[in-house]
Amino acid sequence: MKKLTLVGGGNMGEALVAGLIRSGHWKPSQITVCDIRHDQMAQLQLRYKIGASADSRWAAREANIILLAVKPQHMAHVLKEIGPVVRTSQLVLSIAAGVPTSFIEKFLGRGVPVIRIMPNTPALIGAGAAAMARGRWAKAAHEKTVESIFATVGSVVTVTEKHMDAVTALSGSGPAYLFYLAEAMQEAGSRMGLASHVADGLVRQTLKGASLLLAQSHEEPKTLRQRVTSPGGTTEAALKVLEQLRVKPAITKAIGRAQRRARELAKTY
Repeated sequence: MKKLTLVGGGNMGEALVAGLIRSGHWKPSQITVCDIRHDQMAQLQLRYKIGASADSRWAAREANIILLAVKPQHMAHVLKEIGPVVRTSQLVLSIAAGVPTSFIEKFLGRGVPVIRIMPNTPALIGAGAAAMARGRWAKAAHEKTVESIFATVGSVVTVTEKHMDAVTALSGSGPAYLFYLAEAMQEAGSRMGLASHVADGLVRQTLKGASLLLAQSHEEPKTLRQRVTSPGGTTEAALKVLEQLRVKPAITKAIGRAQRRARELAKTY
């Protein structure tokens, strides 16, 4: 019987536990959480009826799949703890931002398959976008396992590890860009005299609807934008201001800066 040990019970780890159980392909008895925050671990155990252990070595030894969901600064400590008991027959997954597979592999025995995944926060509602990159010893069969796990909280694509910094900048940080736009739209609504709760509701539903339309359409974003933009109309007037302010190049530059920062952080490992 397949068993998964989750090391780190934060928001993303919990989202994956909830998704796996919700899918019906995993039973609570097949999942164990291990976290230094005993109160958090106890809450997850109670909420999802999963196993819990404060002994990371025991929990790692018992699993077929070890999912590392700890903060990057805690990764070395966790790997030193579990490294001696990890076997080549196990699969090690990491969702720690910026930590390369080569760093993880240094603490594990030769031949242990490692796959790095970059998810994003919409996974919390089952609508995440993730990308994975396999390490030195991971195979296509291991990728299939990752796909089955992350499909429960959204979608997942495969990239080479050299592109993970771009993924981090684009989809990992991507939700924040949309939330930033939402802030600006809400402020604009309030300045035009709308009650804050009215502006808030309109912005949330507009962004939700537009996102769903984009996701479900086979048309390019440009085409969808042009369909909303009537010559001489209000939308065109607004977009001309954004073009004059060079908003699109600014967004492109911002995402590029996020990628460079991801590269800088990766060099510390």
